[in-house]
Amino acid sequence: MKRLLPLLLALLLLTACGTAPAAEPDPVPPAETGTDENTETLPGPSQGLDEDELPILPVEDGETPALSDTQVTLDGLSSFLRVTLPEGWTWEQAEGPQEVEMLVLYPENDPAFQVEMCLWNEGFGMCGTGVTFSEYTLPNGQKATLAYEIIGGSISWTLIPPEAPDPFTIQFTADMAVYEAHRAELELMLGTIQQGVRAEMDVVTPQTATG
Repeated sequence: MKRLLPLLLALLLLTACGTAPAAEPDPVPPAETGTDENTETLPGPSQGLDEDELPILPVEDGETPALSDTQVTLDGLSSFLRVTLPEGWTWEQAEGPQEVEMLVLYPENDPAFQVEMCLWNEGFGMCGTGVTFSEYTLPNGQKATLAYEIIGGSISWTLIPPEAPDPFTIQFTADMAVYEAHRAELELMLGTIQQGVRAEMDVVTPQTATG
């Protein structure tokens, strides 16, 4: 299926190797600064919820992107990951490898830019030379891990939420020009992330995104 291509390309560029149990993730290397000339061209991740701190870029029509009323939730066995889509975006369930459940989110006017919400049923692990790791602050204040790699004119980007009962990622692989065209919408959507234990488990009330 055509929706499978971005996931396979992302895994290839990031040289994913093996898996790590969700409960005991491997230590994350510190962010690299000034060590790779390619990383200097990538805007840094947002820190916090203040609008002036988000590196929002203008979209083509000059208007600031806005959120829609559509929430997309990926359920694991005992926890969930949820985002709110920007206006003009849609989503669909995609076929992935047997151990991966995947939802694909994309702008209706540019389906080439596909953001994947993934649940790794057998755990998620990553390694590879050239991958840069840095910290990303979620709406509830938790610290996620952002891993990215730039090869030629393409960027492969993976957000790894904090430790949870089920291992989730949000990721994409795209041409840098396509990424920049939709970066404002991406940042807006990431500001809505909610992660928590499924309500039917009756253990923890999920935290609600703010900002």
